Amino acid sequence: MAVNHLHRDYRPRQRGWTSSQLIRVLVIIAGIYIGWMIFVLQNLGQFDSGSDEIDLETKSELTVRLRDFINIQKARRIFGKGKSTLKKFRFGANTHGGKDEPEPEDWSTIREPVRAQLSDYKFDKFDIKRAMHGFPNGIKPLTAYVEQTNFNNEIPDTRSRGKKGDDKDHGEPPKYKHPLPVRKTKPSDLLAFQYSKVDSCDQLQAKLPTDAGLTFVNGTLVVTNTNNHRFTFDYVEEAKHCPVDADPFLPWLHDVFPSTDGQTIHFVAQNRRRCNTGWNFGEQLQRLEPQVSLMQPVGVKKVADDDESIKEIVDGLWSPESDETDYIHGMPRYRLAAVDEADEQFTRFICRFHTIETDPISGKPREVIVGETFSTYPANYEFVNYRKRKSYMLSPEGKENGLFWLSNLRFDCPVPDNGNLRETIASGMSVLADGKPSIYVDAVPIRTNPRWGMEESYFNEDLVGPDFAKNEMNREPGFPSHKDMTTWGLDAKTVFGDKHILPRVEASGRWANVPICKPHAAPPTKEEIFHSKHNAGGGTLKISSINGKKLFADDKNKENRPKDKPFTLTACVWASATFHTRGGDRKVDDTMERTREWIEYHLMMGFDHIYVYDNTKANTNETDLVETLSPFSAAEVTRIDWPAMVCNNNKPAHENTGERSSQYAAESSCRQRYGQYTEWIAAFDTDEYFVPQGEFNDLRDVVMHAKSTGANVLSFKSTRAYPNYYFLEKFANGGECGKEDDPKCLAKKHNATFIETYNCDFDPLPKPDWADRARKQIYRPDYVVSHFVHYSTITKGILETAKEMKEKGKGHFDYWYRENKKSERFVDEINEAVMLHTKTTVPGNTKWYWKFCKVGFKGRWNEKCRVGFPIPGNKKVEGAGTPEDNYEYNCYTNEKITNIYAPKLRELMHKRTGIILDGPKAKPMPIS
Repeated sequence: MAVNHLHRDYRPRQRGWTSSQLIRVLVIIAGIYIGWMIFVLQNLGQFDSGSDEIDLETKSELTVRLRDFINIQKARRIFGKGKSTLKKFRFGANTHGGKDEPEPEDWSTIREPVRAQLSDYKFDKFDIKRAMHGFPNGIKPLTAYVEQTNFNNEIPDTRSRGKKGDDKDHGEPPKYKHPLPVRKTKPSDLLAFQYSKVDSCDQLQAKLPTDAGLTFVNGTLVVTNTNNHRFTFDYVEEAKHCPVDADPFLPWLHDVFPSTDGQTIHFVAQNRRRCNTGWNFGEQLQRLEPQVSLMQPVGVKKVADDDESIKEIVDGLWSPESDETDYIHGMPRYRLAAVDEADEQFTRFICRFHTIETDPISGKPREVIVGETFSTYPANYEFVNYRKRKSYMLSPEGKENGLFWLSNLRFDCPVPDNGNLRETIASGMSVLADGKPSIYVDAVPIRTNPRWGMEESYFNEDLVGPDFAKNEMNREPGFPSHKDMTTWGLDAKTVFGDKHILPRVEASGRWANVPICKPHAAPPTKEEIFHSKHNAGGGTLKISSINGKKLFADDKNKENRPKDKPFTLTACVWASATFHTRGGDRKVDDTMERTREWIEYHLMMGFDHIYVYDNTKANTNETDLVETLSPFSAAEVTRIDWPAMVCNNNKPAHENTGERSSQYAAESSCRQRYGQYTEWIAAFDTDEYFVPQGEFNDLRDVVMHAKSTGANVLSFKSTRAYPNYYFLEKFANGGECGKEDDPKCLAKKHNATFIETYNCDFDPLPKPDWADRARKQIYRPDYVVSHFVHYSTITKGILETAKEMKEKGKGHFDYWYRENKKSERFVDEINEAVMLHTKTTVPGNTKWYWKFCKVGFKGRWNEKCRVGFPIPGNKKVEGAGTPEDNYEYNCYTNEKITNIYAPKLRELMHKRTGIILDGPKAKPMPIS
């Protein structure tokens, strides 16, 4: 039995796994491995959160990322770092401690020491994403480091602002002690202001800290840009919104963007000193003198790259201690130099380029400096001022508003030729899918006293020829105190000395972490949009023809355009849905209606593209021009959000002359951004219409014909048109215009076009000579370097130097430049084109029309008829008036508008928007 029992219960001991068990174990192992891989890839993917891009597109990239991941794990084990620390950095947890610790307010508390990589830069998108993940908000914050520079070298009682009311007394500039004192600032001397609104590259120009924006008190909008009285404010408190008043050596930035080839970063700024020039603003004018210093170049020479050598030249300059991690030893040091010994002869800023990377050992983000360059000017402003025969660029009096070429400050930071840095910027790859930049630039101003008068200009012989220093032309100095100067020109060795070492970048006031965003490509053409049936917003170009005729005319000049210019004619316009007239006395709120018509008209007249700088958010927070522009395709209109406020909306003739800084900066930005894509460009307003005349019906034909005659600039005279009585209706507002049962004023009919309503000019063609004071221009951006509303202020002609003239055999260099009459001329208003200025006549200005517009009425200077009554046949007969009410026939109409353009415009607008606009009646009837 026992045997049987043993035999029955005996089971041989297994010395291995069955096949099923082995399979089961292998499945579990594979599952764990796959789970680990998924975990790794998911966490790697977190660096692209919110992105539609698929980064792991190739096996090679996957291999690189996994190998990098594993290598960092190995490094941490070697150096005693645990996996948890790695996880916290790589996958989004806190990087500085336990799980529940708060995020640090300053990212510098978690970063590694700054590293200098001055050559062979290689863009690594994955590494940059990983490093940015360690930054709060994934971006280095735009920061203004405010330096309260005071050289303390002005000799007391040598400055005079001149006599108030004496137009010939511009004051006396101060005298200075030489050499210029060396600034021995330390980083702790600087005040840092971060601007969190700059959180990405999306609409960067709308986020730059230009002003405080709209201000409301008890729910009421306070307009602070019409200044007539002295005002004071806390400069440091103001720096929270804009740092320029606190540190006037900082440029008043309005736009920053790279060139399409990635070789240059363009800065568009304004001269803030022009905002208030009245006698009540003497303290502000003196404080802001450095804004003009930024337009006056200096020479700089590299002297050393170690602090010991610097100490042998100047002792007491700040130098970082060996254990400080935010600063780099071995970076170049510079000193101010004379033009003949300078490495960079004409500059004003040190441009430091930097990015971020992950330290492979610690896993922390760190700054990497990839190069420094010196800024350049698109035009030497001091040289331009000289060639315009102006004695000074600024005066102690402060009245330089007529020097329009000094309103805009543009400068460039050349991108270092370092590895693939330029190619990376040009491609736009450095901006991640969520709009975050990964490459930045610091603009560090080189600080000196302003130069007063032409006689202190910083020139060399190549620029102005050999006679400047001897003053062989007997030019008058800018100020009486300079009459005894025996030699002209800046004596840099006397003024600066030969030991003026500049402080380290880290100890200098500066704009830091300026984002480098994507270059702006040309908008798509109408043909591209039409053929693709798809615009940038996903819609279609709804109108292609009317009654079998094309909506957009063929550009017959396409073959004559340079190949890199997709457009023949484009326009820039600065507009707002609502605004106040100069002085703030009248509110205008018809821009949305105007803009839609104005764009439709100029597209019809041959403009290829229109750029709208939308300034609405500077005037109201209730609307913008987005909906207004929505009927137009991406091939026709580009909208740029532009909320910068006008710094002073005073009337031009006011004692404290106004400065419409926002408009001027917008025009400067538009020309710099988009001028490269067009043969001709214009900057004008939505109440100004360019009208082809004679045999021309397309403005592209007009400008290309002008080019064939040698013209680079076409000027249009401006006279104000008034509303045609027969397109108006009675208006009441319960105030000055009366009540509804007794209206006192007139207003445009809602279903009338603006161009027809204001096709009523009090002056016949050709327009009088005085009408050139408010001229507008269409110009070639390849020739016009800088434009200011009414004038081509800087052209390639004026920038021609003495050396260039000599090489071209043009003879003696004449410092007084005059533009060639063929190059810049007025249009033939009868046979080429004319401008109709349809400035809004607000209803309140028509209040006394029934009295002021009568035949024979003579009143005071302000009692003027502001309503038009068309002259029959445009043939003026003195004393003739309307048969019904004896209103004087007082205005001339453009028959091409009446018979051709206005009917076509109404048809186009109806086709695009569905709006039905009435034309004139067969027999205009007076308002009863």
